[in-house]
Amino acid sequence: MRYSLLKNHLSKEEVPKIRKELIKLALPAMGENVLQMLFGMADTAFLGHYSWKAMSGVGLSNQIFWVAQVVLIAASMGVTVTVANALGAGNRRTLRTLAWNGIFLALFTGLLLTVLTMFSDGLLNIFPNLEDEIRGAAREYLKIILSGSMGFSIMAVFSAMLRGLGDTRTPMIVTGVTNLLNIFLDYAMIFGKFGFPMWGVRGAAIATILSRFVGSAILTFVIFRKEDFQLKKGYVFPTWNVQKEILRVGFPTAIENFVFSTGVLLFANVLLIAGAEAYAGHRIGINVESLSFMPAFGISVAITTLAGRYNGMGNRDHVLGVIRQGWILSLLFQVTVGVIIFLFPEPLIRIFTSDPQIIEIAKLPVKIIGLFQFFLAMEFTMNGALRGTGNTLPPMIITFISIWTVRLPVAYVMVKYFDLGLLGAWIGMISDIVFRSTLKLAFFLSGKWEKRAALTRERVRELS
Repeated sequence: MRYSLLKNHLSKEEVPKIRKELIKLALPAMGENVLQMLFGMADTAFLGHYSWKAMSGVGLSNQIFWVAQVVLIAASMGVTVTVANALGAGNRRTLRTLAWNGIFLALFTGLLLTVLTMFSDGLLNIFPNLEDEIRGAAREYLKIILSGSMGFSIMAVFSAMLRGLGDTRTPMIVTGVTNLLNIFLDYAMIFGKFGFPMWGVRGAAIATILSRFVGSAILTFVIFRKEDFQLKKGYVFPTWNVQKEILRVGFPTAIENFVFSTGVLLFANVLLIAGAEAYAGHRIGINVESLSFMPAFGISVAITTLAGRYNGMGNRDHVLGVIRQGWILSLLFQVTVGVIIFLFPEPLIRIFTSDPQIIEIAKLPVKIIGLFQFFLAMEFTMNGALRGTGNTLPPMIITFISIWTVRLPVAYVMVKYFDLGLLGAWIGMISDIVFRSTLKLAFFLSGKWEKRAALTRERVRELS
């Protein structure tokens, strides 16, 4: 097959060069995302030892917050792809234009999310059957997190701009610094250490937003010093033409994330049928899963950046070569991670709780996710390949189909009618992962992505 991942599209001399580029980009992106996950996981881990009900409430709040970030995700992905393609085309004027428009979108999305603070109580009505203690924790955390949305949006979009340039190291370092601050403040404010009051859930939320604002300040300084963006030459007034192109590329990814996150919210309601303890075990399983796919995520970011750059150059063989080598690396990492998770689940679970009952419940989802790392590697490879070439619509459609026809119906039937509890819910979840990754691979192998790749290349070249 012309697009087969088993076919080598590069010369023997080019293969090690591409692998080196992928690893160079992937390792910092991997590190950054691990640290990004630790922002939420630090809250979860500390609160898990404070109160498992507080941990569950914060987990629900974070799911709502991710659903709300549709425009932010659109801006971030659109900026990465368009900047990468503009860099490949060698268009410095377009890079400057994209940077100023990216800054505008970061500020706009931050303001938009902050306004949602007024509706935070109503958003929790998505979960009608919550215990009062869990609902109270979710309400308090969500309101504070939404009020600090500007820090989230600036960090997300500015990091995306740097990744488009191929600079994955700086976002990782900045995220590391802010994450260390978050961990310190979490411990101090949740448990009342070092002279801070014992604020519990409120302390976790305040620690997170303060850390994000520190990160956004550092990234602002970095962005204005980047020679590629030439921001010191003066302000470029944002135009709808440029923003439309950024959002055109990024919006399907945003909708994909919205569909996925909405599905996860409904999936949580299915789990709550099985009981609050089952949901707590599931949250820990999800956190371990998030850690497990960090290698694949980092490689996916690297594929997006390099595929976008070579697409901007019009070099199809190098685009295909990047995707193949990224897939090989992703498989090697993920299969290794899967074996470790399956054999040694308990040490990972104990990061998030010391409750013996919850530990036993969480072992099931953690072992299951260890068995299906092959499919996670495939999905992340395809996400990087399709997004880098501007094909952000097909993954959105596939995710919509998979969530609503596989994950939710299968999970609901398994839990409600077969009374399989947490196992039944995770049968639905794993079925979704297998189905979704297979459909994305089939689309890539069909070659239909090439038309959109050419259109993305031409449109970026036309921006001024």
